[in-house]
Amino acid sequence: MRSLTDFLAGLPGIMPIKTRRLVLEGDLLSAAERSDIRSRDRSFLDLVLEVGPDAAAAILAAYKDGRLPMKKGKKLVDAPAAEEYLARADELRTQIAERERRERAVKDPSLITESDLTNHRLIDSVFIANIGTGSASMVLAGTTVHKHVIGYRSNSGKSTGWAVRFDWIGSDGQKRHSETIPPEADNRRNDPDRNWGLYE
Repeated sequence: MRSLTDFLAGLPGIMPIKTRRLVLEGDLLSAAERSDIRSRDRSFLDLVLEVGPDAAAAILAAYKDGRLPMKKGKKLVDAPAAEEYLARADELRTQIAERERRERAVKDPSLITESDLTNHRLIDSVFIANIGTGSASMVLAGTTVHKHVIGYRSNSGKSTGWAVRFDWIGSDGQKRHSETIPPEADNRRNDPDRNWGLYE
């Protein structure tokens, strides 16, 4: 998926800031087309907006019709980068549908597939939304997934970093795992070989 900024950069001669404002705040797009512009991570912290194929098609049509603000002296020309992006419309719709499935799966774990189990962030979100933040087990995609949470104190003892590990057995019978380890795990305070950070 291309960001809105990148897509607009593929429209030669436009005034990008005014065009962006028109796209997001004006009446250039219908409500349905505007909804095809979404935050990359669906997070209030994520400021990157991605443009889907329906919104992209409407923006490109407006460009070709001369309805976008143009820089002084610039004329409409071909926009091959935008056309190339639209040529991938079916692929982009598939990506959007898959992303929306994963978003719904956080609260509806029945939507989780086995291939999702390697997506550490997604599976952690599923556990937190349905069980809480500690160690626990859930059946996902027909297999039992065990979550192990271990805290590691900072050397000062004022903060804690959390390691999170998921273990499961795949449909092929092989043991699998996914793990994140915080930087605090390497601190002296968490190392018995360095006397747990204590002076000797």
